[in-house]
Amino acid sequence: MIITQPQAIREDWDQTKSWNYKLKHLSPYQSIVYAEITNDHGEVHTNDIERIYYIIDGAGEFVIGDEATKVEKGDVFTVPARTIYNYHSLPNQTLKVLLIMELWDN
Repeated sequence: MIITQPQAIREDWDQTKSWNYKLKHLSPYQSIVYAEITNDHGEVHTNDIERIYYIIDGAGEFVIGDEATKVEKGDVFTVPARTIYNYHSLPNQTLKVLLIMELWDN
C-alpha cells in the first residue's frame, strides 16, 4: 500500500504545518504524521496508545508535567498513553518530526 503526499490530509495551525497519512488498514487504526514546528505546538494528549516521535531535523523540547527533555536530529522520543504534553522548537530552529500515533481523524 502507498499513500502519496497529495493523499495525505494537510492541516496547519499557528507555527505548525502537518500532513496526516491515515493507516486505516491497520488494527488499531493509526496515523503517520509529518510535522514542521517553528515555535510552540500547543498542549495535546495521548489516548490509549503511546506516541512515538522520530526527530528528522532541528532541535526542540518536549514537556510532560514538570519534566522537559531536549531532542535533536536522529532522536526518538516516546509519550506514554493517557498523557498531557507539549513540545516546541528551540529558538531559530524548525523542528521536523515523524509521529506514529493513534488515528488522527481530521
